[in-house]
Amino acid sequence: MSGAPYDPAAFRNFEHEGWERLSHGYHRHWEALTTQAVPRLLASADVAKGMHVLDVACGPGYASGAAAAWGATTVGIDFSDNMVALAKTNFSELDFQTADAEELPFPDGNFDVVLINFGVLHFPDPDTALAEAYRVLKLGGRLAFTNWARSEESAITIAMKAIADKGSLEVGLPTGTPLYRFADHDECKAVLGGIGFTNTTCADLTFTWRLPRPDMLMETFQQATARMSGLLGAQDPEVLPDISAAMAEGCAPYDQGSITILPMPAVLTVGTKG
Repeated sequence: MSGAPYDPAAFRNFEHEGWERLSHGYHRHWEALTTQAVPRLLASADVAKGMHVLDVACGPGYASGAAAAWGATTVGIDFSDNMVALAKTNFSELDFQTADAEELPFPDGNFDVVLINFGVLHFPDPDTALAEAYRVLKLGGRLAFTNWARSEESAITIAMKAIADKGSLEVGLPTGTPLYRFADHDECKAVLGGIGFTNTTCADLTFTWRLPRPDMLMETFQQATARMSGLLGAQDPEVLPDISAAMAEGCAPYDQGSITILPMPAVLTVGTKG
């Protein structure tokens, strides 16, 4: 988001403030999108009845809820108190805790599976978080995580291009984890292999984001994502209508009259604790 030196603490504070503020907006606007990944996430990790599953960056609790429905015993953690409260409201019978992905409050070898659904890009130090996932897994346990992929057709690309064309991407926000770092198969395999994971695989997936109309894209980003909300909030207010119009223009090819269906490609990565 800027050329400033990377400051993990500043990025963490930025993300934390964003998710505390936007937890309900995320649930309202992104549930139907991010939950599309959950069945593949669980299946790839071989989640089964009786397993002990940790859902890291659990958000509103979607992966925990699905794993519990498959018969697993789950724990969900998120660094946002408001996200944890929302998860407890959505799945009141499950265990959710406020905790940091980079310093998990669990003993070594405690879980059969660790799931991270679109959370890795929000960690100030994702390598440490993935190493923590390795630590708390049992031998032979599996980590599965998702990340958005780079594509000219992605709603994320449409939004970023509109901001770059009509506003500015250099607005002084904290530099974060590169958005598409873990969309690169080789990078995923190298990072997990360096930690100790074996048999790492990556799969390209495409989900769809359904909006009521093409001019809704900016509103949903403003109300539901920490990075994009911060980026839009830092723009000159006078250019916001132009940015919104450019986003709507980018969405127009995907408008089907009563609904706009945007492609959202992603990468699913799975590794085994060797």
